[in-house]
Parts: sequence; C-alpha cells; structure tokens
Amino acid sequence: MKSYTAKLSLLAVVTIIISLFSTSMEAQDTGENHKIVFQLTDNDVKSQKALTNQLKNLTESWPNAQIQVVVHSAGIHYLMKEKSGFKSEIEALVKKGVEFKACENTLKSKEIDKLEILEVAGFVPMGIGEVVLKQEAGWSYIKAGF
Repeated sequence: MKSYTAKLSLLAVVTIIISLFSTSMEAQDTGENHKIVFQLTDNDVKSQKALTNQLKNLTESWPNAQIQVVVHSAGIHYLMKEKSGFKSEIEALVKKGVEFKACENTLKSKEIDKLEILEVAGFVPMGIGEVVLKQEAGWSYIKAGF
C-alpha cells in the first residue's frame, strides 16, 4: 500500500512539473511566426496614442514579430514631420523593426510632398491595397484606434 501511495505521489509531482514546463514554454513566444498589419485612417490623437501603445506592447512581448503600419486618409498626419505628436516613439519603434508606410494616393489627394513625411517611413502606392495584399499573404489585420 505504501509503494502504491508513493507511486501515486510521484506521478502527481511529475504531472505538475510537466504542466508548469508547458505553461512556461507558451509564455516564451517571441513572435517570430506572427505577421501583423495595422491600418490607421484617422487623425484622432487618442487613436494614435492607442496605436503607439499597442505597438510598444507587441514589440516588447514579441520582439521577432513582423509588424507593418499602413497609414492613409486623415491618419497621414501621424507620419508628418510638422504634425505628428509621436515622432520619437515612431523612430524608436522603427529601431525595433516596425515598418511604417504612407499611402502615395493620400499624399497626392491632399497635396502633401513626400519630404513632409518622417524619414523613417516608407511609401506604398495605395494604402488599402497594401492592407489587402498583406491579408492575402496571411498577415493578421488590426484596425488602429478604438
């Protein structure tokens, strides 16, 4: 009877150790298999702040994730040198691997020169088209803001 109880206790301890190991393995996800595209289309400072915070959280938790932010329509101010309230945050995020893309159609329709956009940002011909291409390629889509 004592050997049965000892075996049962040992089995319980081993089960607990295995479950703890499994949980810690899940918590160590660095994001290397995650591809995320954000779409920012409005000039609301609260939405831009929320986006910036979400990007910070993602890059801290998943440093190896691929992240792209496509900015178009009224959201273009987020990437403008003279209008963005998030220049230093955007530059820090770029250093962590986040890509920011400004829509050339938006620039053309709003008569904004590419030189007015932060140097760390890139360009795409059509913002909504870029979002579609990313989704078709398997990227997760997140609408920036609330």
